[in-house]
Amino acid sequence: MTTAPAHLLIGHRGAAGVAPENTVAAFEVARSSGAQFFELDVQLSADGVPFAFHDPTPARTTNAAEVFPGRENDPVTSFTWAELQRLDTGSSFSGAFRGERIPHFDDAVEVARDAIGVFIEIKSPVTSPGIEHIIVERLRSDPRWQRLVRDGRIEVLGFDAASNQRFAVLAPEVPLQQLVYRVPDAETLARISTYAGQVGSNHRWLNVAAVDRVRAAGLGMSVYTVNAERNFNRMVALGVDRITTDFPVEFSRKHPATVGHAVAVR
Repeated sequence: MTTAPAHLLIGHRGAAGVAPENTVAAFEVARSSGAQFFELDVQLSADGVPFAFHDPTPARTTNAAEVFPGRENDPVTSFTWAELQRLDTGSSFSGAFRGERIPHFDDAVEVARDAIGVFIEIKSPVTSPGIEHIIVERLRSDPRWQRLVRDGRIEVLGFDAASNQRFAVLAPEVPLQQLVYRVPDAETLARISTYAGQVGSNHRWLNVAAVDRVRAAGLGMSVYTVNAERNFNRMVALGVDRITTDFPVEFSRKHPATVGHAVAVR
């Protein structure tokens, strides 16, 4: 069992400040950044393939308007995996990433290997029915995912409490995080503590009283998405456990003693 740094650093959507979000390129930046984890969003294609993508439609981050005119605002989950692979998801960020493709879920573990852990956000489970079962199947059947789970380097998270509870029943061995916009009241936190070990809140509204409520419920405190130095310092002062940022390289270099460089394992 290794000693975890005081604050775990998580690369948001890989390293979304310096590479196209939810791409292999972003995951690779995060892997070499000194962060302990990177986060990705997972949805299901129309034919049931898990893939890394944040938005409900492909309009913002891909060239879907060119490849599939008139479908760019359709649900991204209405596209088959083969169709998704025809899209360029790098050029909208920078011409240097032209040709970057939407990753398969398993591309994340191929990048991570033994160098970094992975936060798996189940995105919009209503539009990806059965996604919890599929993620559990991948975590249990692929030796690469199995190794990360065994070493305590996987956490599943999401805003949808019902989805998180389904996942908790399916895979009680995998740590869970309930995402919220603001830290809720003590009664709600008590319910969350029955299936999750962490609460992840927007950093903007976090204060001492909110952190105290989370601690009183026996939960860990995570925050997203911290990109300014003053906000990072405020989160450190509040004593949060995890800090998610679009710029893991920058914060890892600026605060090596605060975030450490070893991956935490159970």
